[in-house]
Amino acid sequence: MSERAQHLVHEAQLLDACVEAVAKSARVALDTESNGFHAYYERVCLLQIATEEADWVVDPLALDIAPLLPLLRDPSRELVLHAAEFDVMCMKRDYGVAFGRIFDTHAAAKALGLTRVGLHDLLADQLGVQLLIDEQRSDWGRRPLAPQQIEYAFADVRWLLPMRDKLAEQLVARGLLAEAEAEFARLISREPRPRAFDPEGWQRMKAARALEGRGRAVLRELYLLRDRRAREVNRPAFKVLSDLFLAEVARRLPKDEQELVKIPGSSPNTLRRVGPAVLEAVKAGLAAEPPVRPRAQGNGQGRYRKGGPGAPPPEVEERYQRLRAWRKGRAESRKVEVQVIAPNAVLWAIARSNPQDPAELSRVEGMDQFRIDQYGQEILGALANAVPAQGSLPIAPSS
Repeated sequence: MSERAQHLVHEAQLLDACVEAVAKSARVALDTESNGFHAYYERVCLLQIATEEADWVVDPLALDIAPLLPLLRDPSRELVLHAAEFDVMCMKRDYGVAFGRIFDTHAAAKALGLTRVGLHDLLADQLGVQLLIDEQRSDWGRRPLAPQQIEYAFADVRWLLPMRDKLAEQLVARGLLAEAEAEFARLISREPRPRAFDPEGWQRMKAARALEGRGRAVLRELYLLRDRRAREVNRPAFKVLSDLFLAEVARRLPKDEQELVKIPGSSPNTLRRVGPAVLEAVKAGLAAEPPVRPRAQGNGQGRYRKGGPGAPPPEVEERYQRLRAWRKGRAESRKVEVQVIAPNAVLWAIARSNPQDPAELSRVEGMDQFRIDQYGQEILGALANAVPAQGSLPIAPSS
């Protein structure tokens, strides 16, 4: 295969050339890199694009990428991504862009029942391509980009178009293209959630249940201090002060800097910057009313304690469990993950609304036309407690 052109786009003239190349293409591969592992306020730091002829790495920290955005919205152009959900939400959050049409190689692989669905595994299994470099956790917000980051960015989109063709051929051969396309449409509709800090999040820390009353009050003050500091320096909270350090401070209750420096989980440089604020948080916690000991969370899945606060009514829980049993059998017969059949959120929505006929089922959020055609009668049967034995579920023809 001939060598492909690669363009690092960090000036307007190169962006114009990239826009022209995308505008001429009926489909392009797309990926994004963000800095969420290194910043409190995450943002898109790189866009990678591959056309049939060339690869482009676009730097949105150096350029206004507005000329590209209408091309990404255009449903006449297919965007090929891998594990698109994150990219979809990041581009909506930062640029208000809703992609027009996508093909997600990760979702396609899951619909096919493949067990190795990571990008590197898929490339190796489907195309015999080995990618050895991995910079997923790089700080993509730093400039200049390192040579290995640039190499990784180009490699991430280089093979998506041929892999799309390989997977699409298998989807068509097995009659699964409609199911995959329904999942692509669901992914496009995903909306980003505004970042919200939970001031009571300290209660979910393991130390919160082990500490006595004064220690819990100090842990709460430290948790609030850490978030304030993280916002100020635009760093993830865990990189400002570790959970271990917060827990040990709340347990030992240091009175001065000499006692503070003996506590594990931090560094001398960090303590020089935030040590005085940590000691003030200890004092504030000791002066506050001790909060009650938090209860253990949930039912092992982090949702709720059955029958406790926030739990659904028993009849909704019962319907949900019937739907789960149906989904498990259907997934086993298809040899796919259960989420391919229907996500948990869709099952809960069905259980809460308890539809009685296909028309009512079609109004449940997440029930796209493919799922109505393929699984509608089975779902209604599961709600009526008429679930066939696992492994004996017939595949209803699409209408």
